[in-house]
Amino acid sequence: MRTELYTWKYMELGEKVVSTLKEKRHDAYLVEKKEDVIQKVKDLIPSGSKVAVGGSITLNECGILELLRNGDYEFYDRYSAKSHEESIRINRQAFETDFFLCSANAITLDGKIVQLDGTGTRVAPMIWGPRNVIIVAGMNKIVSSIDAALERIRFISPMNAKRLNIKTPCTRIGECINCESSERICVHHVIVETGVRTPGRFKIILVAQDLGL
Repeated sequence: MRTELYTWKYMELGEKVVSTLKEKRHDAYLVEKKEDVIQKVKDLIPSGSKVAVGGSITLNECGILELLRNGDYEFYDRYSAKSHEESIRINRQAFETDFFLCSANAITLDGKIVQLDGTGTRVAPMIWGPRNVIIVAGMNKIVSSIDAALERIRFISPMNAKRLNIKTPCTRIGECINCESSERICVHHVIVETGVRTPGRFKIILVAQDLGL
């Protein structure tokens, strides 16, 4: 009963956020569970499309990486790089793709998409290049405001740094101290205010579950 109520509340909130994102001139969708994401992505990406991804736990949890690797797509797989040089090449190819997929660090109730990136390989293609951007996000990414989004990011940054085996101060003390480490992953903040310049370029799939960090 508790699980059903939990899902219902997430669906109710998700419908409101989807409506707001549509008002912002984005395409937006709500699915009930992570297993539903694969079919929605299949519906959105035509066979033969050039596709790339940004670093994302959520995409992996939803089975999207496996779908792109085994489906009828020209997939520029950043995780397949065997050297730093090859990684750079694949990340540059992302700008020429038909679809770029990633998650979000936070999405506000008034429809703003908030991202934080280290090198920019995730946020840069979001801003310009790929013809379409698909964002898959769990409801744990929904926050009340930009301030709440930035606070959420400060909270999860140490966990992300630790997961990536990056030796920044936050991995030792468990909280962000706004360090100047050369390995810092909190470098580029991006806020997508609206899709009015390119309506429908952003396609946001909200999932009525908690996903990623």
